[in-house]
Amino acid sequence: MKTLIIVLIIAAFIQTTLLPLDLLLIILICRAYIKTGKENLYLAFLFGLLISHLTLTLIGVKSVLYLILIQITQVLSKSRLAGNSVSLIPLVFVLLSANQITNVFLLQQTIQIFPRILIESIISLPILYLIRLWEERFIVRADIKLKV
Repeated sequence: MKTLIIVLIIAAFIQTTLLPLDLLLIILICRAYIKTGKENLYLAFLFGLLISHLTLTLIGVKSVLYLILIQITQVLSKSRLAGNSVSLIPLVFVLLSANQITNVFLLQQTIQIFPRILIESIISLPILYLIRLWEERFIVRADIKLKV
């Protein structure tokens, strides 16, 4: 969990300074797609506050929006379609489009759906595989016991 928080902090700073992509939300959606739990909601709220602070927007709007999007992802990850990794691409496209539309209405930002969100949707698949590799290989679960 500590490594994930460090990666999310780095992604937040990269998102607000170098790349105009929504890397933080993509990583949170991919993690919520793989592993459901309350910690995803905590991460979404806290990093929504961080992104709001770094972009100098209204504090709390992105936090609530991230919470809603992560909750939708967790509900949809329990369906039968969640076994197919490629189904993440349309899910990310719809969720990031909803994020952009609410940013337009609530924060008076310009809309950038097709060139930007299409790239972010395609990037989400390699991020999903990296997070899945990390969660399966390097995170010790409580149900695994080593024999000595």
